[in-house]
Amino acid sequence: MSYFRTIRNIELSTIKYIEDSINSAWSGINIVKAFFQAYDKAVPVIAIRLLETMSTREEIGSTDLDNTHSIVIDIFAKSDGQRLDLVDYLLGILKGCWTLYNISHTSGDAESLDYTDSGHKVRMIRIVNNTKIEPGANVEIHDKFRHVINLQVAVQI
Repeated sequence: MSYFRTIRNIELSTIKYIEDSINSAWSGINIVKAFFQAYDKAVPVIAIRLLETMSTREEIGSTDLDNTHSIVIDIFAKSDGQRLDLVDYLLGILKGCWTLYNISHTSGDAESLDYTDSGHKVRMIRIVNNTKIEPGANVEIHDKFRHVINLQVAVQI
């Protein structure tokens, strides 16, 4: 078994939470892990990725770090109304906490992931950005009704 580190677990746990939530309430929404993958799928698409980790010392003299992570969610919708509905839905499910999994896979099998509840939660701290992307003229369908949400999250122990 190959186990992932904390930051990768935060990203994949967030993707799993959003994907499971979307699949239980919507149909036909493609979820991808990388921005560039969105253009390989038919709209609507939601791309989710952990963009950066910010670290500060927990206290003077300590080597422990207090980490927060920036999760970026790009929405590629079919219409402006769908864009607004997806934004509202996502913010509704992300305002609380979700399970942080310890994720592993069998060596040589990167497709099948095993999820084990770590006993911790990922908690949204704040919404850093929640913006409609205004396209220029003559854009392709993926860029016509775009939106970006940037969340700051941390592990809640």
